[in-house]
Amino acid sequence: MPKIERIKKRHLLKKRDQKEYMDRIENELGAQPTSLDPKVKLEEGILDTGERIILYEGEIIFFEDDGQLLPTLHALLRGVISIPTVTVDMGAVRFVVNGADIMRPGITKVADGIASGSVVAIVDERHGKPLAVGVSKMSTEELRAASEGKVIMSKHHVNDALWNFGKG
Repeated sequence: MPKIERIKKRHLLKKRDQKEYMDRIENELGAQPTSLDPKVKLEEGILDTGERIILYEGEIIFFEDDGQLLPTLHALLRGVISIPTVTVDMGAVRFVVNGADIMRPGITKVADGIASGSVVAIVDERHGKPLAVGVSKMSTEELRAASEGKVIMSKHHVNDALWNFGKG
């Protein structure tokens, strides 16, 4: 993802549109956003790089990648939504935070309920903090049975353009 300079377009969502996004989040991610004050309106925006985003209190909490809605790391850290996690060993952390796809040998723990194509949070084994958001290429059972290869495609990670834009 190239450097993000600004949000090109931004507008408040109508109540109907906000409900549609909430339904879409529940359908695509299998989880309902928590800790969002229903009185605070969500905003929809488009970054100068073309990605569609959802903002809550000025913070990017979801973004769209190839038509799929994904939570940002800021949303996960804030507790806006909870998604299944995949834990990586400390040796894999430096690769994950640089945007590498997740390889099976670096995984130490896999949460239950992951389906192929589902969105997962990649966390480190020491602190349990999310390092990246990715899309699993395998189910929980397949992940546990596999011994090698790329198993999760990284879509957003610490220190990428979206992370750095969200901090400022």
